Amino acid sequence: MQRQKQTLVQQQRLSLSPQLMQSIKLMAMPFADLRETIFEELEKNPALEVISDPFETSNRQMPAAPVKTLSLASKRGQEESDRHLDFIENALSRGETLQTHLLEQLGEMSVSGPLADFSALVIQNLDRDGFNIVPPEELPGAENKKLLEESVFLVQGMDPPGCATCGFQESLVVQARLLKQDTSSPRIISIIDKTIYILENHFSLLEKARPEVLVKNFAKNSPPDFVITLAEAEEILTIIRSLDPFPGRIFDSAPDSYIVPDVFVKRTEEGFSIVINDEEIPVLGISPFFKKMENEKHAQGIDAKETSSERKFVRESVKEARWFIHTLERRNQTIRKVASAIVDFQQNFFLYGPSRLAPLRMKDVAEEIGMHEATVSRAANGKYLQCSWGIFEIRYFFSTQVGSPRSSGTSSSAGQHSRQSVKEVIRQIIENSSEPLSDQKIADQLALRGIKIARRTVAKYRAELTIGSSYDR
Repeated sequence: MQRQKQTLVQQQRLSLSPQLMQSIKLMAMPFADLRETIFEELEKNPALEVISDPFETSNRQMPAAPVKTLSLASKRGQEESDRHLDFIENALSRGETLQTHLLEQLGEMSVSGPLADFSALVIQNLDRDGFNIVPPEELPGAENKKLLEESVFLVQGMDPPGCATCGFQESLVVQARLLKQDTSSPRIISIIDKTIYILENHFSLLEKARPEVLVKNFAKNSPPDFVITLAEAEEILTIIRSLDPFPGRIFDSAPDSYIVPDVFVKRTEEGFSIVINDEEIPVLGISPFFKKMENEKHAQGIDAKETSSERKFVRESVKEARWFIHTLERRNQTIRKVASAIVDFQQNFFLYGPSRLAPLRMKDVAEEIGMHEATVSRAANGKYLQCSWGIFEIRYFFSTQVGSPRSSGTSSSAGQHSRQSVKEVIRQIIENSSEPLSDQKIADQLALRGIKIARRTVAKYRAELTIGSSYDR
């Protein structure tokens, strides 16, 4: 006969209070959505009121500031810098963001509890391309491996498919696997399997994107029993062209879209000043009526039970209002700290332009300001910084180091270049060349500038810049 006995088991579980979830969402929320969220909270909480609203009281009609892409912001010189300084800051983007689109889907799904909470964290950790800002394994609660896998899998299958991946190659693989689930045809499943195999193991073969080249190179680099015909190669390329390497950009790539900077960096005689943009954010306070009710000990003409219920409602409303105001203040303070650290680390960028962007990790900024890396990622995601060189998404300033390490006894600067600065140099080389350069020739020119990277890396960066191969150009 089996005996039952009580045992004490220690478990780690992800438990996020509604207030903490609100704090996380507000921290990750772009400036364009913040005002709308504030007024939604005003409608829900009667203890919260607007003390002043600069947007409503302003009599000026401010023209919109166009989004400055890297290609525009990369043009250096005092004339270009002065033109960037003339941009007007008060333009709001009301379009749906990738995060709001995915969170709406999450709300419509039959998921709840830790899975819903962690999936929301995964969504808030996505950049404008739909890729992970920090590895999901580093998010709070990720020590629960099953929860981590289920949440990432859930977000990857949402619309647009292929988000929550580490880059465009993994995104294409995920999209191909999802495409396979939508068909029952054995022949199409076989084609998709071969597509996935190529994406995972022979991605470089897709550079020239011609069926005959794919067949020839695939035969050299694959097992003898795994071959593709010319007709299959054409179908494989058709499938790959139907996939989106940057799924999140459909919410952020409209040429006529407008943004509003969250922070301004201005050069002064003493150095740089960092100013948080709060010109269109209402100043909030606690309603005097609710303050008075909170302090009253007795109510006139109301029975004790009803008085107790009303007092509880008043206390909870005032408590939530104070928390909301505190969260907004902390959001601004965090963004200011992150921007200040970026300016300290990226002095050469703000002095000389995008080609001088230095390698910088979120971990470095997190250690500098004494915060968790995930907090820095939320503060940077979807936020924009305006300086004399244009308007940049804050995540643009975080870039990994590329190139060969510096050799002893040489003056080479290799290994001191950021990913973004190398991509900018590649763009300049292509734009300034009178003929279409191959990736190897671009790599050779980079080497002359002290940037030693492989041809395959050049091809990867060129693809991320949405610049075609020399054959296409």
